[in-house]
Amino acid sequence: MIKLEEKFVSGEGGFSSNPLTYTQLARTETTAIYERSRDGEPKDYEVFRIKILPKGTQVFKTITEDDQEKYPSSSQFGFSAWSFHGKFGKKAAFDRYEELKKEAADKLIADEEEVEEKKDLTIPVNEFTVGEFAEKNDMSYANAFVFIKGALENGSVKFVREERRQAKGKASKIYAKTEKS
Repeated sequence: MIKLEEKFVSGEGGFSSNPLTYTQLARTETTAIYERSRDGEPKDYEVFRIKILPKGTQVFKTITEDDQEKYPSSSQFGFSAWSFHGKFGKKAAFDRYEELKKEAADKLIADEEEVEEKKDLTIPVNEFTVGEFAEKNDMSYANAFVFIKGALENGSVKFVREERRQAKGKASKIYAKTEKS
């Protein structure tokens, strides 16, 4: 897993004449808070849910070689990322960070209860996507993704190919049950 950098500069490599420095102030496995500063002066604070790009995801012309944490894009602000500035920006950012930590802890408890209820998961005989697996086992997509990732590691499921199953959006990853399962 490639983690987010603890400190980095925007526009490194000559893309910006007035770059910002991003400094991680706190983080958990699911949530992070960064201070954005210019010339050593804090500008604002960004709080977000950490997203993970799975290994093999194409980003521009490169393919990720390992699971990789991703800093939020501008389109994620207001949904899974928030920016705070002004006199009380830092306090508001830490308040939101604590809320996100609590939400993540509550979700983890609910997810563990869901998985506990579903000890007998059914791996489809035919090829399937994570979404189809989730639907067949009446579970959340996130829990199905975690299960499939574990099944790939233990060899009970294998990756077959990517296939575009809908007119819009990216191609779906197709999996199949192995002889081992």
